Amino acid sequence: MRHGKDRIEAKRAQVVLASAQGFTAPVIGQIAIMDEDYVRDIIKAFNAHGFDMLKPKWGPGGPRKFTDDHRRGLVALATSRPKDLGLPFQEWSLSRLRRAAIERGVVESISEEWLRVILHEAAISHQNIRTWKESRDPEFEKKKQRVDRLTRKRHNPPVVISADEIGPIQLIPRGGKGWFGLGRPGRIPADYNRKFGTVYYMLSLNVHRQRLFGDVYRTKHAVNWLEFMQRERARYPRAQLVYWIQDGGSNHWTPEIRRWARKSRVRLVATATSASWMNPVESHAGDLQELALAGTQFTTPEEVKAAMDAAVAYRNEERKDRGKTYGDTQRDRRRRTKKPIWKRPT
Repeated sequence: MRHGKDRIEAKRAQVVLASAQGFTAPVIGQIAIMDEDYVRDIIKAFNAHGFDMLKPKWGPGGPRKFTDDHRRGLVALATSRPKDLGLPFQEWSLSRLRRAAIERGVVESISEEWLRVILHEAAISHQNIRTWKESRDPEFEKKKQRVDRLTRKRHNPPVVISADEIGPIQLIPRGGKGWFGLGRPGRIPADYNRKFGTVYYMLSLNVHRQRLFGDVYRTKHAVNWLEFMQRERARYPRAQLVYWIQDGGSNHWTPEIRRWARKSRVRLVATATSASWMNPVESHAGDLQELALAGTQFTTPEEVKAAMDAAVAYRNEERKDRGKTYGDTQRDRRRRTKKPIWKRPT
């Protein structure tokens, strides 16, 4: 048995051989690294059945309780809408789903935990319903290809600025998260007057250098947008051609803005209608608001400006320390998805 491929068979033979040589069960247990009671069971089985007991008899296990049809039925029920089934509620919970599966004969019985396991194995999870806008722009593909061509050029990339407004930002107390003593959370006023109005934070992103810039304005009027564009354009040499990506808002495409762009060597690039994700700066808006506005109680536009400018400076410094560019970000994202989670960079 020593040269066999089955390790369990060889291990049992080792116990029987040691017993034949006169070793006691406790000593054999130390030699074979087994419990002495299990050693005695092997010796008794060998005395009763001979060499046949050395070969392990693998059992196939019990039959599957939930077949593939059961699983498909549970997944179909979970992904259906309760109101379409005539039920008096709009959302599934595990307890409601379990009760409905049993009542409708999908399964005879099932626990909530088994139901959770089956849905998890089918890649079904409990999520919030999100909104989605589908662009009906007739030039959608043309605009998308142009934006991709400008933002994904690796060698000698042009100056590409992506810009948009964040807002309206209301000057009211805002909630947030933080570390506080048990039972003593941070507090913000529940009653307030909206006497301070709203502001807009106009934000621009140098796509290839990944540098953010912004400023606060009381309105998003075309005059303010043109002033913001002029300030951002002044950061680059006058002979430098600059591509400016923006959405199709009417305040972004006035005749004055178009004339200024032609004179200032600025090429205006429009994103498709109802496709804000096409504008690279959009991915930074929510993060900056969370950094700057969570748990605050601003009363003046100057306070909002100071907080947003500090958040922008923090993000710029962070990107500078990492030495990341837009192209690096895209490559890292693809590279991270191919690595095990414990090898991914923090």
